[in-house]
Amino acid sequence: MNNKVLVIDLDGTLYATNTFHQFVKYLLTRSAKSLDLLLTFRILLFMTFRMLKIISHSRLKYNVLGSIKNKSYLDNVEFVESIGGYKRDISKLYNEEYNLKILATAAPACYSKIIAKDHKFDACIATENPYSRHLLRFENSKENKKKNVVSYLKTKGLGTIDLFITDHIDDLSLIKISKKNIIINPDKHFEKTLQSLDIQYEVVRCD
Repeated sequence: MNNKVLVIDLDGTLYATNTFHQFVKYLLTRSAKSLDLLLTFRILLFMTFRMLKIISHSRLKYNVLGSIKNKSYLDNVEFVESIGGYKRDISKLYNEEYNLKILATAAPACYSKIIAKDHKFDACIATENPYSRHLLRFENSKENKKKNVVSYLKTKGLGTIDLFITDHIDDLSLIKISKKNIIINPDKHFEKTLQSLDIQYEVVRCD
C-alpha cells in the first residue's frame, strides 16, 4: 500500500492561538488558586526575563516545563478543554487518503499529545519535558522539527511528506521537503520568502 503522509502544525494552524502562551496563563491561574506561590513567582520571573530578552523563548519553555514536574494539581486535559474555543476545523483541507497523520509542533508534548489523540492523529511530535540541561535540540522547532519528523518517518520506512499544513515561516525547512503545502493566513514576508525560493503553495484564510 502507498502510504500518504499528512503533517499539520498546531499553533496558528490547527488552533487559532499560541497554545504555549495559553498554557502559561493556565499555570499562573492554577498555581495561584492552589496557593503554590513559589511556582507563580518562578513563572512570572521567567516571563520577565523573556520580555527583557535575557533568555530565549526556548529557554523560557525549558524553565517552565522543568518547574511543573510532579505538580499533581495541574490537569492537562482540563487545560486542553479550556482552549477548545480556539480549535479550527481544517479537515476540509485534506481527505481520507492520508493514512498517516502527524501533528508536529514546538508546543509541549504534555498537552499536544492529548490534542493529537482528540483529533485522531497517528503520531504527535512535540517538545518533550526536559530531563537534562538545556540543549539546542530541546525545542521541537525549525530545523529540529524537520529532523524529528524525518526521523519518525524513517522508523515507518517512509521518506516523503505528501501534504504539510502550517501558518509559520519557522516551518520553512519542512515546507521545502513537502510535496504540497497549504499555508494558513501567511503575511507578505512569508509569501515573498516562499516565492523567492520558487516553492509552490496554496493559501487558506481562516478566522
